[in-house]
Amino acid sequence: MQPPQSEEETEMKRNQDKCIGSHIGAAIGDAMGGPVESSHYKRIKRDCGEITGLVPYDETYMLRERLEREGGPFFPGYALHGEPGSITDDTFCRKDMANFVIEHPGDRTPEMLANWLLENAELDTQWPQIMLPVLERIRNGEVEAATAGETAKQGGGIGWWFPFGIVHAGNPEAAAEEARRLSAIWKAPLERDFVAAVVAGIAEALKDDATWQSVRDAMLTQCGPLARKLLERAIRIAGAATDTWDLAERLYSEVLISETAHIWEITPDDPPTAHDAPLPPVHPPLDDSDQSYTTYFFAEQIPLAMAAFVYAKGEVSAIPVCVNLGRDCDTTGTLVGALVGALHGESALPTEWVEAVCEANKAEIDLRDQAERLATAD
Repeated sequence: MQPPQSEEETEMKRNQDKCIGSHIGAAIGDAMGGPVESSHYKRIKRDCGEITGLVPYDETYMLRERLEREGGPFFPGYALHGEPGSITDDTFCRKDMANFVIEHPGDRTPEMLANWLLENAELDTQWPQIMLPVLERIRNGEVEAATAGETAKQGGGIGWWFPFGIVHAGNPEAAAEEARRLSAIWKAPLERDFVAAVVAGIAEALKDDATWQSVRDAMLTQCGPLARKLLERAIRIAGAATDTWDLAERLYSEVLISETAHIWEITPDDPPTAHDAPLPPVHPPLDDSDQSYTTYFFAEQIPLAMAAFVYAKGEVSAIPVCVNLGRDCDTTGTLVGALVGALHGESALPTEWVEAVCEANKAEIDLRDQAERLATAD
């Protein structure tokens, strides 16, 4: 007969469950959104039905243009495999950032991060058009690591920064401070606010007494004026929605950012970069589309994720709710997965989801092992 656990042992086990839940929950959200990534929500509703779990990368769920891409749809940066549970670049990139955090306990600097990514990260297949030029300018002495992001193309990569929320579990202020400082190698002020808000939310969710409201409030606390307005608008919309499809319709009418902005080049259609800029004008949505319909900017992604999280009151169901909103739903899904996994722990996630993502991607990433190492990193 096993002796009863002490209060300290019980707390330690609970903390580990929540940390592992955040890392694996993020992978689940990524894998659930991957097959319908870049879809209009009406295409998902019409062709796929309401998604409630992990689905395969096949003609039922994927956009036709993805299926017809030369060489097939499965490669790092889109999906690693075809079976349910297969991750995309959002988790693949996070693997590198998690390893950086694990290997560098204590003080971490923007210069240290930039150099490590150049030497160790698999950037040739993960956003090379954005990340490599920025990192190379830092290495060549053309820009300072602490300010390089101010002139870089924005968009993409929110999931990279989640490990900083885990290693600062229970301390949202410290998580936000470090992530805001280190993300300056790539991000301008508005997106740095969003990075800080997201990791603060994860760190808050890892508290034993956290609630979905405290996670929401921790995120809002770390926002500058524009990021806060964008998130508060999403929260208001979530509060008025009656079901998932009504939520999607309301969000599309108010929060979308132009999908015409070029993914790799700075254009006039990009959102503002200043943390105190005015709200961008409302971008009228298409009524429906069978084509890729998405954007990569935090000014849309983080509000969509926040709306799904608040609408579902932080429950695990927030992950499929978010995926059914479409757009860049592997990215928004991975954020919601990180939050609900941290809030409730791995033990609250459906076993079939956990087993699927851990098994489908094991050749590239041992998600559980990495999550366990993150849980004890500092």
